Amino acid sequence: MSLSLILTTTPDEDSAAQIARALIDKRQAACVKIIPKVMSVYRWQDTVESDTESQMLIKTAREHVASAYKTVCALHPYEVPEWMVIEPVSASDNYKKWILEETLTP
Repeated sequence: MSLSLILTTTPDEDSAAQIARALIDKRQAACVKIIPKVMSVYRWQDTVESDTESQMLIKTAREHVASAYKTVCALHPYEVPEWMVIEPVSASDNYKKWILEETLTP
């Protein structure tokens, strides 16, 4: 079993916290970090936009990526939420073990 780090953003801390709690409650993630007030600059519908968002770093087992995506999409307020999955090159054995244990279904 391998790990995944998932990146997504939300418009505010409240929506990020709601998504984070759902992922943790469903054991689809071991940890979700919420970094408030990041500036995003992007093109949307042919216009350059900039917004303050909350960045989410979702730490999980690779096997939960698809189910986590469904949870995020069900709760996310954006029409096209950011969804990027990064496969870590390495992680400490103890941290990897903790993530895998926390995402096991009881």
